[in-house]
Amino acid sequence: MLETLVTIIPSPLVPMVAGFSLIPSGSGMIEALYISTLLIGVVGGLSATLGALLHYLIGLYGGRALIDRYGKYLGTNSSELDEILMKVSGKNEIISIFILRSVPVFPISVVSLGAGMMGMRILPYTLATLSGTFLRYSFLGMLGFMVGEAYEEVSSWIDSVENLLIFASVTIVLLYLVIKRVRGNGPGILRKGLPQGDRREAEENRGQGSS
Repeated sequence: MLETLVTIIPSPLVPMVAGFSLIPSGSGMIEALYISTLLIGVVGGLSATLGALLHYLIGLYGGRALIDRYGKYLGTNSSELDEILMKVSGKNEIISIFILRSVPVFPISVVSLGAGMMGMRILPYTLATLSGTFLRYSFLGMLGFMVGEAYEEVSSWIDSVENLLIFASVTIVLLYLVIKRVRGNGPGILRKGLPQGDRREAEENRGQGSS
């Protein structure tokens, strides 16, 4: 839960430290897997789910309000979020959240905010988050045990990939909104920006040029 609330802490670091510290160095794979699953996977999954729920609620109640108020400046609104949600609703939304939770390089907080802003139902969101983070933390706990003292370096690499995905996602969304706004409003703005007399003169000049 700590790394889901405090964003400056690399998200893979806590479960990897737990795997390195809690699993005895001489443990066999079965024993290590048992400890990683029972302690790190279950406890970490529950804690991460609680932290993710907070981000979900922030996105649900705060994010949608911001979009309704300021989204017009980017050419979007909450209705478009609802359309996106309709396309991934049902089984697809559960599978999507589960996959995003299971793969360690996908940021938990960003996914939580996005799910809340799109108004995803809280029950399937919670179940998908819990099952996905259980696998994520179990894997990272085992990884911390296997890499030993190199856990910090490996955690830093995973966190770098996670930050890169965040930057890429934000960039893609902003580019989409800008392009959408330019295509949707650009020609209209140009047409409205010309007075009627100037538009008539421009059309006459265009006709003379073509002749």
